Formats: sequence, C-alpha cells, structure tokens
Amino acid sequence: MARSTTTTTANDGVVKTEQRSHDRLVEPSLSAVDQLDADAVLVGLCSDVRPLGGLLSMLDWRLCGRVSTMVERCAITGVDGEKVLFPTFGRIKVPRLFLYGWGPHAHAASKASERVAAMIEMVKKAGGERVVFAFPEPARGLVHFADEVERGLGKKLVAVFAPDPLPPCDEGVGRSR
Repeated sequence: MARSTTTTTANDGVVKTEQRSHDRLVEPSLSAVDQLDADAVLVGLCSDVRPLGGLLSMLDWRLCGRVSTMVERCAITGVDGEKVLFPTFGRIKVPRLFLYGWGPHAHAASKASERVAAMIEMVKKAGGERVVFAFPEPARGLVHFADEVERGLGKKLVAVFAPDPLPPCDEGVGRSR
C-alpha cells in the first residue's frame, strides 16, 4: 500500500497521520484526542492488559481517570463481548465512548474479524454517524484489520488510531492485575 505521513502541530504537540490507501492511522496523543471531530469513539479493550494504553489511555487522561477507575473496580473488565457505553462528561468534544471487550490479548487476533464486525454493529445500532476507531492495545498485530473497519463503517469513519508508539511494560502484554 502506498504510504505518506502528514505532520501538523497542535497546542500541546505534534499529530502525525499516516495515510494508507483509504484509511488513516492516527498516532494516539492528547493533541489527537483534543482534535477529534466525531460523535462516537469506538475502542477495543483486552481483559488482561493493564495499564490502559494507546488511544484509551489518552481518553482516560482527558476523562480524569474515570475509565481506569471503572476498570480497577471491575465495573469494566474487557471480557470477550462486553459492551460499555461511557459518557465523556463534556471533557472531550466526542460525547460517547464505546468500549468493546476482546477477552485475553493472546486470543485477540484469532477472532479479530468477528470482533471488528461486532464493534461496528454496536456503534451503528447506537446511531453513530462520525466514528473514531481504535483496536485494543497492544494493537501492533491487529492494524492490518483496518481495511475491514473502513469497509464496515464507510463514510462514517473519521479515523483509525495506530498502535501505541510505546511498547508494553513487558514487551508482550503489559502489566496484568
């Protein structure tokens, strides 16, 4: 696929967007979160990967740690098929955060197509018209499913977020609770 990188500046950093044929892979950053122009953010969450990473960690920061608090309290677990609608309380421009459980990270790739389809169906049923998508972290082995995201959401897709640029704590899965 043809690739090109566009760099723009924002108040607190640089936003890099990698263009691949029809999809955009956006680097997770606070600047990117602040610039989101969508009505829904759709993020996968593995049940055994902690701390939160990638786009979800940036969203959690802007939401004053509310997502990680819910994870710590086991109100959000990331088990396979879990669906959570999380309000953003006006702390970011996007009003709704949808979380979808992918189960244990070791099995994430084996059912990725099925999970991507379920995530897309969830946000379509909720009436999402401008959707941002992020795979669960660590997402390095999952981004080749971005074309499925683009096909499934079509013109409703605003952006697909790239994997967290920082490797997980133990190079594999991250710290488990």
